[in-house]
Amino acid sequence: LYVYIIYIICHFFCTIHSLEVFCCFLSIILGNFRKIIVERADKAENVEKNGGFLTPTQFVHHNYTAMEKFLRDIADNYPSITRLYSIGKSVQNRELLVMELFAKPGEHLPNVPEFKYVANMHGNEVVGKEMLLLLTKYICERYMYDDRITNLVNNTRMHFLYSMNPDGYEIAREDDNTNAIGRENANNVDLNRNFPDQYGIDRNNRITEPEVKAVMNWTLSIPFVLSANLHGGSLVANYPFDDNANDFNDPFTRLRDVKVSRKLNPTDDHELFKHLARVYSKAHPTMHFGSPCPKFKQEIFPDGIVNGAQWYSVTGGMQDWNYVRAGVMEITLELGCDKYPKASELLKYWKDNREPLLLFIEQIHNGIHGFVRSSISHPVPQAAITMDDSRHTVYSDTYGDYWRLALPGRHNITILADGFSPQRETVEISAEQGSIRLDITLMRDDDQHWASANDYRIIENVVHTRYHSNSEIRETLADFETHHDNGQIATFGYAENEFDLYYNSIKLTSDIGAPEENKFKILILSSFFDTISPLGREIALNLVRHIIEGYKLKEPRILKLLQNSVLYVVPITENFETIFKQYNGNNSICDPMLRDELGERLLSPESEKRRDLLLQFLDNERFDLMLTFIAGHSELIYPKDEQIFERFTHNIENVEFSFSPLQCPASMIRNNHRDVIERLTNLLYKMYNIPMFSLGLSCCRMPPQTQIASIWRKNIDKLKNFLHLIETGAIGYVQNEKGLPLREAFIRLIDHKLVYNVTKNLARFQLMLPPGLYSLEISAPKYESNVTKLEVEQGKITDLGIIKLSVYTLITGHSEIVPLGRNRQHTASLLTGFVLDLSNHPVPHAKVSVVAPITKHYLRNFTDSIGAYTINNIPSGEVTLKVEAPRYLEATRLVLVTDDGMPIKGVVFRLKRNEHVMGMPRFIFIVFASIAIIIVVVMCILCAQFFLARRHRTDKPYYNFSLLPQKGKELFEDDDLGDDGETELFRSPIKSK
Repeated sequence: LYVYIIYIICHFFCTIHSLEVFCCFLSIILGNFRKIIVERADKAENVEKNGGFLTPTQFVHHNYTAMEKFLRDIADNYPSITRLYSIGKSVQNRELLVMELFAKPGEHLPNVPEFKYVANMHGNEVVGKEMLLLLTKYICERYMYDDRITNLVNNTRMHFLYSMNPDGYEIAREDDNTNAIGRENANNVDLNRNFPDQYGIDRNNRITEPEVKAVMNWTLSIPFVLSANLHGGSLVANYPFDDNANDFNDPFTRLRDVKVSRKLNPTDDHELFKHLARVYSKAHPTMHFGSPCPKFKQEIFPDGIVNGAQWYSVTGGMQDWNYVRAGVMEITLELGCDKYPKASELLKYWKDNREPLLLFIEQIHNGIHGFVRSSISHPVPQAAITMDDSRHTVYSDTYGDYWRLALPGRHNITILADGFSPQRETVEISAEQGSIRLDITLMRDDDQHWASANDYRIIENVVHTRYHSNSEIRETLADFETHHDNGQIATFGYAENEFDLYYNSIKLTSDIGAPEENKFKILILSSFFDTISPLGREIALNLVRHIIEGYKLKEPRILKLLQNSVLYVVPITENFETIFKQYNGNNSICDPMLRDELGERLLSPESEKRRDLLLQFLDNERFDLMLTFIAGHSELIYPKDEQIFERFTHNIENVEFSFSPLQCPASMIRNNHRDVIERLTNLLYKMYNIPMFSLGLSCCRMPPQTQIASIWRKNIDKLKNFLHLIETGAIGYVQNEKGLPLREAFIRLIDHKLVYNVTKNLARFQLMLPPGLYSLEISAPKYESNVTKLEVEQGKITDLGIIKLSVYTLITGHSEIVPLGRNRQHTASLLTGFVLDLSNHPVPHAKVSVVAPITKHYLRNFTDSIGAYTINNIPSGEVTLKVEAPRYLEATRLVLVTDDGMPIKGVVFRLKRNEHVMGMPRFIFIVFASIAIIIVVVMCILCAQFFLARRHRTDKPYYNFSLLPQKGKELFEDDDLGDDGETELFRSPIKSK
């Protein structure tokens, strides 16, 4: 009966089309639980005409207040599928509002992917913001009405950030012809240049803005899979990468000018990104045409898509940060040529972008997904999942669920997790399915089993790991020499010379005491930073144990390593007690603090015993290869000027199971450490010809002691690859026709910058080279050069034997005796060096010239970005060099160039800043300038007083008389009118009789 009554009532209200009355009736019967804003449904014929909305919809621009009201109304009307929340505040304290759309809003659910749209990053690019507001209303209205929308809401957790830059929006104008007002935030910072960049730091991203910080924290707090950033000003789908490695040094690449040549910079998921961009472009009515905008008529985008770096460089961009640091696939959508169109045009924008916006969200379900669990079905969070050869890594979440976007085809999946054995799976995605579920079960891998398989069963390297004191380090080094029959390959340098008084070291090689001329020299330094050295020296000592144990077990590659090289391992022990005291006081300190660390002192021009001894050690030993450890990231830093070192880097990082780069939060200290290590890398290579590689171990400089084993396990294969670099290359000897060694010979790689000197005794050369074809030019002073082809194979040392050079033969038509000292032919030499300031910072663009003797051609050159210079064809004898640089005092130096043609290296100038202004010392100039300013100000004041005084004299009121306006008795109460009715201004005095 009750059901029948309710049916009759509902039928009645539907008949009279009175939804408002029906809601009032329900509120009376059921109680007014929520205030409901009710809008009459639109007629069916008007639905598609009005953009598909079921209720009347206004296509207007929303300022912050209107946007907030709009979103709160949506949240109130659709509480079961929406959640409105803030991720932070703007500079001017406006909330960064996000709406979550999901069938069960509020938390991440297993096997449900997370999606986000971000709009209005530039405050004057408003289309994206309005599109997301309309999309929110469209999805909410059509939930449980439209099967497609219902399926999307039930199976996808969507987050829309409508305005990342609300402060900029508030000052943007519809009639702005400059397209610039409101672009930046309230601090005048472009937010799409403010994110950490994989290639560097500049003034745009040195300080993180609050809006950017909020978006980064939000992105890292939710396991987002797919994302898009909505912009305006063009009509194209832009995909990563957005910049190239050298764009921080080349401002022209950042100009939106088709005349500037730029190169493509693809990601490891290049084809997948192109597919995602095409999905949006093809669904858009006009974007896929690739037509240019009126202001940029030469910009043409095939298929309506473009690689960001190939278009124009965006350093510090959000989409690259999402991919590199957060593991999110993000593209940038430029929705139209007009950044701030009229409100009347928004309906057309909505009709053009509605389908592409929905279709792009649906791409999140294409690929591979599933759960990562242990053998006892427990979820494994933070498992790293990589696909094929891509370095892009996704991670399993709290429930062990993961999503990895992929194109149809066959894919190899690698799964890595701490405490579990690595695993590989192969899956095939059909074009019809578009996605496949892959659940992964990982087996436990305890440290002892791992040590047996990978580290010669050295339990000490992985069990009960801790930071050892300085005395324990010295005891361990001494023990390596005196125990376990290691004396024949290990020698502990303790107080044998002055260097050993300040630095402890151990030397590893076969046949200790035998000549080492035929061996490579390799240095492993715990770190150039005292705060990182406690971790670095534990890893270095683990490596020493590994080598010694491998030698005892006669492992072939270890035997070969010690036969062909001499390894110096130097664990830095300075300031350990101070640093460890900080760590003991707070085990979660992560980054201990210390001033004037070793690396910074090495770059300083001030002499200091420990610094000078280390530089002297590097100069004397002339290492062929060097490795040190850093923290704050897991990247490998190497000399950037030579392609061969880049290939070495790839060889070092080429491990079977590679963990993804660490996602370490940026800080000023970490940025400073990176800058110092890059400068040291360049300095050691330029000054001592030592290629140094710096391996990032962890985010923290001093992580918890229990993590040392995990760090060792993750990096042991890279350390092995580093040592195996000496297995590939070439050797040979250089002699003259009589079989005598040419000890001053050198070998140059044609088409490369590398130059190798032969040894001083046997004139032997040994080259570490990656596999490939090379041309070698073997030269010596007063001898004809010899060019030899060389093919290097992986894992082989090619023996070129003895290369003989012939003496120069001078053919002339007559003989001539040249008196000594006159018309003597000078042998041209090469001169290289650096120009630095007094703080040891490089001085770029300084001019270095030869001023004496006067030569036929003007010899000069300019320093590069690291202050290095090279001058060719230097005549022998005494040469005077002059250095000139803006804002520095010029300097001259006398250099003696021998006539053997040997290159002169390491000529360093240290320039003093020019403190003079207009020929006067700065202090004197300031005094005179201050006096002059005071005199000018006083004169101005006196002049002003003079003119005011003159004006005051000429403007006195008694110089001009006029009648006051009269209005009868309103001015005077007395009736002093004469007979003629006029006012008597001056009354005659009454005369007494």
